[in-house]
Amino acid sequence: MTAVDYFRSLRRRWVVIVVLTVLGGLAGFAYASTQTETFRAQAAVVVIPTRGDSTMELVQGSNYVQGLVQTYAVVATSPAVLGPVIEELELDTTPRALAGRITVDSPLDTTVLEIAATGADPEMTANIANAVADQLADAVEDLAPQTQTSGPAVRVETISEAVAPRAPIAPNTRLIAIAGALAGFVLGVVYAVLRQLLATRLTSREDVAAVTDMPILGEVSAAGGTSLPAAVRDSAVSAAAESVRGIAAGLRFANIDGDAKVILITSAVSGEGKSSIALATALILAEQGQRTLLIDADLRRGSIATLTGLEGGVGVTTVLLGDATEDEALHQWGSPSLRIMTSGTIPPNPGQLLASDHLRDLISAARERFDVVIVDSPPVLAVSDPMWLAPIVDGIVVIARYRYTKRDELVRALGELESTRARVFGLVLNGTKRAAGNPYYVADAPAKRGSRSRTPRAVLTE
Repeated sequence: MTAVDYFRSLRRRWVVIVVLTVLGGLAGFAYASTQTETFRAQAAVVVIPTRGDSTMELVQGSNYVQGLVQTYAVVATSPAVLGPVIEELELDTTPRALAGRITVDSPLDTTVLEIAATGADPEMTANIANAVADQLADAVEDLAPQTQTSGPAVRVETISEAVAPRAPIAPNTRLIAIAGALAGFVLGVVYAVLRQLLATRLTSREDVAAVTDMPILGEVSAAGGTSLPAAVRDSAVSAAAESVRGIAAGLRFANIDGDAKVILITSAVSGEGKSSIALATALILAEQGQRTLLIDADLRRGSIATLTGLEGGVGVTTVLLGDATEDEALHQWGSPSLRIMTSGTIPPNPGQLLASDHLRDLISAARERFDVVIVDSPPVLAVSDPMWLAPIVDGIVVIARYRYTKRDELVRALGELESTRARVFGLVLNGTKRAAGNPYYVADAPAKRGSRSRTPRAVLTE
């Protein structure tokens, strides 16, 4: 995959990415809302020597105190200090548990101790910080060496009392919500990339181009509630009709020399819409004034009779067996220039019939009488019938269905056809999304009740 493929996958699934991003942000906000607010209050004390009558005593005292600051930081969170704090404030906790809520720091090159307490109650948090500062002063007075003239050599004085904080320090709702949204965004991107990496079905022209360099003759959009041939017949200016005209134009460019008169339409597997496209293409070619014949060569599951409403008892198999003439098997349908030959009765040996000289004679005769002969065949990967038909036609069109045909199936089908040395004109991508609101087209006619009764009655001609 190229960077363009990744970008295209992200653009195609941008809704999922946005939804996951929003959901992630909401989940983060909901999680933060369930968390208990934590407040932080801080008091500050300074450790100073009690004597300093001369400069020498001050220097010695300062150096002495500097060495004790870290010791007193440890003392501040000891049971000797926190025990009295719990008793003074009547806290329901232990010195060990309370120590987890107390932090003591000393700024560099100072004798200051910053005593911070955290908790859910802002007033109580400030009281704890101040109580620890007071109890630390008492503990230091007991622990410091005693002098003969001035008592303890070191004392602790409060220089900043803690006040009740107004705002909590945790949870950081905004940060958690942003983190949740970011996680949702990443999840959406991963989803889009994985979908692209693991996708096995064709979803665009680019997917087709990734597996074969054969040209795409056209794209056929879904007819919306009706069959493609019916949509083409009901409205000559519909989007469906215009997309089939695109196939006809693509065939003309592929057959620039005009030497190809017999065209086989097939697909990799069943359900890709080859019969509908074969019939619709025959309709468009007939409307353009070309004498067109559509032969249903799917002798196993022929569907042209069903699509047209024609009587399917007399058709290809009947002619090949000699039970009917070609003229008796031809039906006019949809246009004065279009003739249809249905598959006829399902034979027990369709492969033998398709490989017989009778079929070659039938195709040769049709080549002489019509400008264009379209042959609808079974899928390539289902049976070997297209392999028997390929040598007697002038070109092949392969149908692939949007979000249906698998990439490996298309590759295998094209490989099978190329092995026959037959000329493959290109591909048609069926069932693509239609551009909404195009003012050049009218909407396809919706399916109507009893539409089959509107199918023109078969007329035996020629």
